This record gives sequence, C-alpha cells and structure tokens, in this order.
Amino acid sequence: MSASGYTAILLAAGQGLRIAGTTPEPKVLLDLYGRSLLERHLDAWAKVGFEHAAIVVGYKQDLIRDAVSVLKTPLDITWIDNSEYAIKGNTHSMLLGLRTAQEAAVVFDADLVYDPGILLRVMNSQAGNAILVGPASIDDIEASKALVDENNCVRMTIDKRKITDKELAQYQFAGEAIGILKFDALTRDLLVAEAEGFLAEPANVMLNWEHLLNRFLLKHDVTCHNESSDQWVEIDTPEDYLMALEKFASHDEAK
Repeated sequence: MSASGYTAILLAAGQGLRIAGTTPEPKVLLDLYGRSLLERHLDAWAKVGFEHAAIVVGYKQDLIRDAVSVLKTPLDITWIDNSEYAIKGNTHSMLLGLRTAQEAAVVFDADLVYDPGILLRVMNSQAGNAILVGPASIDDIEASKALVDENNCVRMTIDKRKITDKELAQYQFAGEAIGILKFDALTRDLLVAEAEGFLAEPANVMLNWEHLLNRFLLKHDVTCHNESSDQWVEIDTPEDYLMALEKFASHDEAK
C-alpha cells in the first residue's frame, strides 16, 4: 500500500518539560534554520505521498493550529483535542489518533526531525506493519531500545532503563525505535483495542506508547525496519536540540 492509503498521526499534545528552558512553546514548533519541526513533518509527508493527517494537540494548541493555518500544505488535516495531556501519557494521544485514522496509520512522535528519505524508505517497504529502528548504543538509557526475534519482528521496546541479561538471552538488540510506527488497517484496529484495555488500568494512564507496545508486540508481528542513516534526532533535551542544529546545518537549510 502506498503512503496515500495511510493516515499520518502526529503526537503533539505534550508539554515537553525537559526542554522548557529552550522554548516555552510546544516542541513541535522548535525552529531549525527557518522551518519548524511541524513544517518539516508536513513537508516530508506530502513529499512521500500522504494525503491525510491527524494532529493530536493539547498544550498551547492554539499556537500549533495557527502555525498550520499559514502553511501551504496539500494534506487533509484532522485536528484532535487531547484535553487530558497533563494527566495522561502519550499512549492516550496515540489512541485518540488511531481512532481517527481512516484505515492504515503511521504514528509520529512530534519531537522527531528526520531526513525525508528515511520516511520514504519505510513507506516503500513491503511490510504493512513496521517500526522504524535506527542506529543507537545498547547502553543509551534514554533511547527507546528495540529488541527483535529471529524473524526480525520487534517484540519489546525498552525505554529509560537498561536491557536485562534475561531479555538479551531471548531477543537481539536492533537499535532505537525512533518514533515512526507503521500499521496496516487490521493491525491498527487490534492496537486500538489493546490500547483501550491498557489504559483502562489506572496504573498505565501516565505511561508512554513503549509500554503499550511491550504488551502488543508479544502477540502480533510487526517488522523491524532497520535504517542505517543517522540523519534523525528525537529532541527531548536542550542537548538534543543542539545535536539537531548540527546535523541539519547544510547550506540548503541555512539559506
């Protein structure tokens, strides 16, 4: 299925507390050489062939809506208001977005910047379901570390902790799940049902999507799409933002 058959879902509701000293605005509005992360997402989606997008907003959402209103994008955009962004994790935002998708869906973390070629390759792959995994250190505590089985299906995503010896005895470390998740229509439906059950448990309400996937991936096959390029950054901290400025400081960007 081409990108036109997928809805691009942007998870842009959060406050981004760890980068609040760099900007008081939503992280998706961070500027990189004259273009925000938001504009870069929309440009990449249009270039790859998406026609429909859903943007989940919450914190200072008026700023995000205003930013989109002045952009010339061919995308048909649906807005999703997550009024509970401060008391629920981004699994809730993911669920709201997946419910809105027309059929198949690709979920994007809003604080991600990437070369559009990376997205093109995962969308052109034969896999209807795929988690984009890039180069990373197994010792990086912050990274959402992807573990795969012998068939290269992702079975776990380990976030904010080390991988245990028991987990490494069962699975192989593949790299970092960088925040682009591709699901066909059937798997989207299954993930919606899983997310609803997951969030019905009070202890899970504040957890992010990595924790939901750890339950889902044990029962459903989702391919690991390995990407060799390092031209992407997930911007969680001021240091990440400086790294993004360095990686994307080409002549074309700076003009």
